[in-house]
Amino acid sequence: MILILKTTQKNLLKDVFMVEQNWYAVLGITSSATAAEIKRAFRKLAHIYHPDKNSNPVYFEQFNQIKKAYEILGNWESKRLYDQSIQLEGKSNYSRAPIQTVQELLQYFHLLEREMQQTDFRFINYDRIKWKLNYPLFLPFIKEMIQSGSFQEQQKLLKQVVYVLQFLPYHDVKAYQPKLDDCFIDSTQRFNIHQLMKEKKMEAQWNQYKIPVVALISALVCWGIFALSK
Repeated sequence: MILILKTTQKNLLKDVFMVEQNWYAVLGITSSATAAEIKRAFRKLAHIYHPDKNSNPVYFEQFNQIKKAYEILGNWESKRLYDQSIQLEGKSNYSRAPIQTVQELLQYFHLLEREMQQTDFRFINYDRIKWKLNYPLFLPFIKEMIQSGSFQEQQKLLKQVVYVLQFLPYHDVKAYQPKLDDCFIDSTQRFNIHQLMKEKKMEAQWNQYKIPVVALISALVCWGIFALSK
């Protein structure tokens, strides 16, 4: 019986917690938060990101993360297992406070930028990229955090974010525009954001017609070769 219980617990840890998400950071709290603080953090974020409040698909995805974080941390037993999994895997970073300064935000995106530079385009995981973007961009007070930085820091941060967004298809990138417009208010920054949207839209349109155009050109070339061979 003990062996069965240990095996069941091990499988539960594997199925539920063998992921990279920091559920404490999703709610904007640390591992020392009380049950009341966890519930308060969830209600505050749910009020902002609930689908009834905003139809943006990015917000919907983030709400699902917030909801899952509360399902894990709001239940005593699942929270205990999650904390245990953190200790077993030595993930001390899970107990640290989430990103709190522009400098930490820049470092986060610097590491993400380096990761994307080493990505094999044949095996891009769009869900992973979106999670990596959603975590910092939907932290509580992210707008105030970004705007507290100098203009140079904001420019550097936007450049990093834009670089990562370029790996996503247009319909995903477009969903981030309201959040970026809200956080980056300088006219130059807005221009860069809208320029990205324009480029990704043109890329999407080209991808839509690329196969038919290539097929048509190939057919014309074949017809030309056939006509000249007569």
